[in-house]
Amino acid sequence: MLEVELRRNTRQKRVILQSVEQLGCHPTAIQIFSAVRKVLPRTSLSTVYRNLGILVDQGKIKAVKGTGTEIHYDHNTGEHNHIKCKVCGRVCDVNIEPVDIDTLNSEAVSNFVVLEVCMNILGICPECAEQLEREKTQ
Repeated sequence: MLEVELRRNTRQKRVILQSVEQLGCHPTAIQIFSAVRKVLPRTSLSTVYRNLGILVDQGKIKAVKGTGTEIHYDHNTGEHNHIKCKVCGRVCDVNIEPVDIDTLNSEAVSNFVVLEVCMNILGICPECAEQLEREKTQ
């Protein structure tokens, strides 16, 4: 039954995927849920979470995990890295070359067998930095 569900392209799944793409700012499940409810008001939060999991499993979106507990979702499934604002939690793409897993020296990674490389950078976004600066001068 799960196999059938993975292949079905329900209206809810299409609207959830469209919401991830349209929000474009690495939205959380709650942000996606809010957008979906504007189109499909009877959609539950559990439906959004379940379909996000299916879309990740299908490779149509990526789950961006990093510092903190919130998972953000990304419609850009190509190799790239992210930076997260420590103040507001916003996640953005980082335009640097991803680490090539094949070039990692085993000693550099404590002789681990590397399965995946995910680099997440923590910082302060320009808007929050400006706000913090304004608060300092007051």
